[in-house]
Amino acid sequence: MVIDFTDPQLTNCLSNPAIVQTNRLEPRAYYLPLESTLSLNGVWDFRYDEGERATGKEDNFFNSSIAVPGHWQLSGFGKPHYTNVQYPFPVDPPHPPSQNPVGTYRRYFTVPVNWNSEDFEYRIRFEGVDNSYHVFLNGKLLGYNEGSRNAAEFDISKLISRQSPNELIVRVYQWSSSSYIEDQDQWWLSGIFRDVYLLGFNKSGYIKNFQINTDLDNEYRDSNLEINLSLNKPSKFQINLFDNESELIIQEEYDGDINNQITIPVPDPTKWTAETPDLYKLVIDIIYKDKVVSSVTQEVGFRKVEMKDGLIQVNGRPILLRGVNRHDHHPKYGRAVPLDFILRDLLIMKRHNINAIRTSHYPNHPKFYELTNRLGFWVLDEADLECHGFYQALSAPLDLEDNVEYDEPKLKLFKEAGKFTSDNKDWEVAYVDRANQLVNRDFNQPSVIIWSLGNESFLGCNHAKMAERIRSVDFQKRPIHYEGDLDAVIADMYSRMYTGIKSTENYANQKEKPLILCEYGHAMGNGPGLLKQYQELFYKHDNLQGGFIWEWANHGLEVINKDGGKTYYYGGDFGDKPNDGVFIMDGLVNSVHDPTPGLIEYKKVIEPIVCTFESGKLRIKNTFDFINLDHYIAFYTYTGYDCLEEHLLQIGEIELPKIKSKQEVLADIPILTVDTTQFSKVIFDVQFKTKEATNALDMGHTVAWSQLEISLQEWEVLPSNVTSAIIFENKHNEVKIITDKQRLVFNKIEGRITSWCFEESKVQVSEEDIIPPSNLNFWRPCINNDEFKNAPYWRRFGLHCMKKSIRNVDVKQAKNENGLIATFIVESHIAPPTLAWGFKSIETYLIYDGQIDKNIELIAVGDPKLFPDTLPRFGYEFTVNDELGDKIRWFGRGPGESYPDKKESQKIGIHRSTLAEINYNYDFPQENGNHEDTEMVLLEDNLGKMGLLVSSKNKFGFKFSNEENLEEAKHPNEIIRGKNRYVRIDYKQHGVGTAACGPQPLPEFQFHFEPMIEFYISLKFTEI
Repeated sequence: MVIDFTDPQLTNCLSNPAIVQTNRLEPRAYYLPLESTLSLNGVWDFRYDEGERATGKEDNFFNSSIAVPGHWQLSGFGKPHYTNVQYPFPVDPPHPPSQNPVGTYRRYFTVPVNWNSEDFEYRIRFEGVDNSYHVFLNGKLLGYNEGSRNAAEFDISKLISRQSPNELIVRVYQWSSSSYIEDQDQWWLSGIFRDVYLLGFNKSGYIKNFQINTDLDNEYRDSNLEINLSLNKPSKFQINLFDNESELIIQEEYDGDINNQITIPVPDPTKWTAETPDLYKLVIDIIYKDKVVSSVTQEVGFRKVEMKDGLIQVNGRPILLRGVNRHDHHPKYGRAVPLDFILRDLLIMKRHNINAIRTSHYPNHPKFYELTNRLGFWVLDEADLECHGFYQALSAPLDLEDNVEYDEPKLKLFKEAGKFTSDNKDWEVAYVDRANQLVNRDFNQPSVIIWSLGNESFLGCNHAKMAERIRSVDFQKRPIHYEGDLDAVIADMYSRMYTGIKSTENYANQKEKPLILCEYGHAMGNGPGLLKQYQELFYKHDNLQGGFIWEWANHGLEVINKDGGKTYYYGGDFGDKPNDGVFIMDGLVNSVHDPTPGLIEYKKVIEPIVCTFESGKLRIKNTFDFINLDHYIAFYTYTGYDCLEEHLLQIGEIELPKIKSKQEVLADIPILTVDTTQFSKVIFDVQFKTKEATNALDMGHTVAWSQLEISLQEWEVLPSNVTSAIIFENKHNEVKIITDKQRLVFNKIEGRITSWCFEESKVQVSEEDIIPPSNLNFWRPCINNDEFKNAPYWRRFGLHCMKKSIRNVDVKQAKNENGLIATFIVESHIAPPTLAWGFKSIETYLIYDGQIDKNIELIAVGDPKLFPDTLPRFGYEFTVNDELGDKIRWFGRGPGESYPDKKESQKIGIHRSTLAEINYNYDFPQENGNHEDTEMVLLEDNLGKMGLLVSSKNKFGFKFSNEENLEEAKHPNEIIRGKNRYVRIDYKQHGVGTAACGPQPLPEFQFHFEPMIEFYISLKFTEI
């Protein structure tokens, strides 16, 4: 039968927020009937109409094909579009744009032959379709649905053919009125992106809905298993409960009515928590004529969630959330995420000490919750709701600064923005439907401990109605979260995003309700900083119950380059306008979901076993909420260091005393019994590892570590005496020094080393070929956290284009006393063009045989009122040719990158790397690869015979790279790798913070302007 898709009755609902569905069945707890579920995933017939729509009467209407689940923009139809806050269409609610692309899907299916032996009620179930859609079966309109990330079921019993093929057509609209309340920070992607099923329910008896509560007594010991069970008709049923070791412990039969309330005492069950995810199995069998005709299996976690003593408590104990915000994302498939990829995400989280997930900002795939139940996560389950774009619609013409804190102008605009939908009763049905869908589908998941009313949707009467609906449905009485409820009038907790350290701590002064940070530590690019400071607040104040990093993953979409390589696109790369650019790249894992340095840092900061050193003792604190440390073992090592050589001195196990959750003990540090006089440093390292494997972690997995550095004597890098003849040529333009060990050329006009070579090798060091052309440098390639505030400020002071003008060069030949051959003193003026401030610099080179010691003095000149308050960095740069540095060895923090406020995860010690591995390629190119607290660096030659040793009297930061256009490149494949490599030795660098969306680095991590700077560096050729 031909369907007329131009019928106005089909499209009128797209502009009516009161119509969220037609003929959709009531939402229910998630389960699929094991005996009668047919997946309709696969290749479907498809037609895409972007402008003028086809009527449906055309010959060969379906002119293409498409994979389901999937998005049409990732299948060659239309293009992905990214916005964070702003709407990509004119703001005219409830009307969607008239240019409304439509994707029409068709699939034929046949009822399985073995189903025909039973009398079934048939349903079609869609787990997720973006944005809205009509469903047709065998030429008849079946129904309509909105709510992209919510499931929908339709009864097709009257339309289905049990013998012949059935034609299923789904007409999907990219936009509808619901697009205004699905403005989450992600790609706009359309289509059937989650599973589609044909379901059969045996009319002889089946479960329409069931809800489980595992209430605990006042001592949190014994439980009453409460089950609300709805059947299609009065039926006999059997309850079977298996414990966490698969032993049948309860089996009871009932003569049931349509609606049944059952309470079964369960004495002292093993309790479920995110730390102990012990699950029981509940099997409900419907019996007809002494035969099981339908069955439901649900994993059950015995736990009780409540607000008690002003805190979120589980099983009578407060919990601390070490969480992340997780969007659905896959680099190739968008939000059509395969389950194995979801599992991979969760396992990475567990390996990095993460215990909580906020499903930002919509319900996830239903099987996601089965995984979080088994692996152990606290889940804040969020309704599919965000309309942040209304704020942008009002604020953009006013050119207001978007302060992440809530100031008066922002609060005023929020109230106005709320009138569009959140505080507009015309939208009540749409809002309440999303809350109803959320709580009904995910009711039985033990990992779900908090409901959330959505995200960044201001506050209005419709939120109150959402909360009212949730509380009426959820007899588990789980708490409700909503950040937009700033005074926690509706919500059971305070919630904030991107608030500063001081503002966060202010909430500790009240005890009525706890605070969680639903978003903090914005993980965009090189960051986040400040994680340690937030975590210390959470440990200090019980009512600061942790939070969720924004966010888990970069959302880059895979595109194949002309050379066959892969690039990950962000906003604007597809020609999508308007867009919010790189703001979609703000995750702890990159676009392929591999850990970034930010995730490594987060793992260290939130480690649940905190070990510090105190008066010759180990203070070990167990910050787990429930478990003791019996499942962990502590190993220690003592390592001695002699320059860049390390020696394992002693290894052993520390016997841990009984340490219950939230307790701490003092333990003895093992005595070192080895002579250490030959070493400059000794480091004591302790690691806490799992004793046995779990369902998420391998045996021997390190969950926490700590170090104690013992300095015995200072490093010494002594110059060598000259044992050969010295050729010293002091010409008008340059100085040449030649010995058996070195050949050095110094440019007197430019005041820098032209070339410095070791013996007869091809290794060459130079102060030329620096970009920008100065060996003293103040700039760093912008990180995302600089770009919005710091970088414009620094550019205003010309720190990105400092020029060096030579004032005087003084060359003196020495008498070879203590090996000194010559002294070069270069006086310069370093300043930005057009501005009247700068530095006087004095660079003193002490030339030895195979060694150069350099002292740098900077003295600020100009009116102090013209000086910048902070600097990006200051350091010394030089280049080496490609004969040097394929391998690098250093003593300091490593092996990964570190910055002043992002270095907790990097151990002190000797680290080894290569040019190919020492830096980190962010999905959006930026400053990377710095290593803080360095004391020595050795760049080895390619033959492994000699190297260049860099040291200083004080600790420094260093970077080694061959990146030439890091700031200009927009994707990693655009970075030019030069033949020469540059070495950056930094006196100091500004912290990274989270200012792309959040606070600046704390004052102690900022590089405050210093009117006088002195910096010493030593470079020495050495045999390996």
